[in-house]
Amino acid sequence: MSETLTFRSKSAANQAKLISQLERQFDTITQLLYTTNIPSPVLDRQVLPYIADDIIFKDPWQEGGNKQLYRIGMKGFHNIFHFTFDTFQLNVKLNEDGMTGRCIVDGIMNLQQFSWIYTYPLRSIFVYEFRLLNCQNIDEPQFEIFRHEEMWSFADMIDGIPGVGWMYKNLFRRSFGYFFVAVSALSCVIHDRFIQTNKKKQ
Repeated sequence: MSETLTFRSKSAANQAKLISQLERQFDTITQLLYTTNIPSPVLDRQVLPYIADDIIFKDPWQEGGNKQLYRIGMKGFHNIFHFTFDTFQLNVKLNEDGMTGRCIVDGIMNLQQFSWIYTYPLRSIFVYEFRLLNCQNIDEPQFEIFRHEEMWSFADMIDGIPGVGWMYKNLFRRSFGYFFVAVSALSCVIHDRFIQTNKKKQ
């Protein structure tokens, strides 16, 4: 009995250590991907080895790809835009098979294209799905990312635009809130009358 408890305790400790190390690695990968002053050779050396040949990239504008297309898009993103990234939360969870898992990153992409005027903050969530290639070495686990998804809302995009964001937040959203409540109240009245009419017919 004591040997079983010891084994389970050791296994739990090993998995916790594995997840902790994976979280550190994903934090590094995220900072490299979304801090766009990183040179291309560094991306090839420190990010590309973790990208699977069959990777799929998805964001609100696009979906698809493979490793070669991902590499081109990654470098193009760094060439065209000037971003930094602030991480709020990062979590790794292994699936029941013990060989695949998911990492979710919550934070803000800061567009600094015109930083002398304004830094545009975009609340973002990244989801990486990965498969472990070797989990025997807990200190340096080998894995590959086969799906990378960016999620950000158009509401946040509008809200972050100077001037337009203020009108959207303080005028449009409040007005639409009252409009929706009014429509909801009207639907309740119609619904109740419809039920009463049906009861009278019966």
